[in-house]
Amino acid sequence: MGAERDWKALFEQTYAGAPSAVADRVFRQVFGAEYPSGVDPSSYISTTELERFVEELRVGGNSTIADLGCGRGGPGLWVAAATGARLIGVDIASNALDAARQRADAMQLGERAEFREGSFESTGLCASSVDAIMSVDALLFTADKAAALREFRRIIRDGGRLVFTSWDYHRQPRGRPPQLADHRPLLTMCGFEVLAYEETHDWRRRISDTTTGLLEHVEELAAESGDDVAKTRAELMEMQATFPAMRSRIIVVAEAR
Repeated sequence: MGAERDWKALFEQTYAGAPSAVADRVFRQVFGAEYPSGVDPSSYISTTELERFVEELRVGGNSTIADLGCGRGGPGLWVAAATGARLIGVDIASNALDAARQRADAMQLGERAEFREGSFESTGLCASSVDAIMSVDALLFTADKAAALREFRRIIRDGGRLVFTSWDYHRQPRGRPPQLADHRPLLTMCGFEVLAYEETHDWRRRISDTTTGLLEHVEELAAESGDDVAKTRAELMEMQATFPAMRSRIIVVAEAR
């Protein structure tokens, strides 16, 4: 069911409008001081996690980072600004890429940030062309994680770092592509050495309280986007129904071998 869904169409719709002021308010309430200002809430990334990305990617001014599944570009641009690295953001949704370009220009990073359409399995990037890869809460949406990780290894140079957040599942959630109980065997098989594999802080409360908060403001949220209230509520409840299947939200640091 999830694998057959047209995720490109869904994300084009998601990113068609401006970032949600309602979602921004809810995320700020849930995350408190850990909410990263300037990174719109299309993921559950925290300030501490972004700082960990900066530390673990090990890039500088002469480096290139690929942010795969970049969305509107917030996390990747945050990391690029902190490290001085060049950024290439890749996403399946052209609306997200348009927003990312506007964000880059607003942050005065347009000269060293580019955004292009592509998928996890087919980024369009050249072999060994990037020094590091990051991805935030997006890898779960590929139906073929082995193909995705093989593509990651193809585009990254030997010794480059991969840092990502995603979820391990103890059973398959409805409405989502096939999931993994543990990403480590696949990472190893695809040419990465896993250096760190950790459960992220307070993740279950954060995703639960965020979704509850959005449901409490569902009429306002629907009015903001112009969507039907029942449709918006159903989408949030579908997402909420996947939470019991989650084993843990993980942050992974791996090195290309």
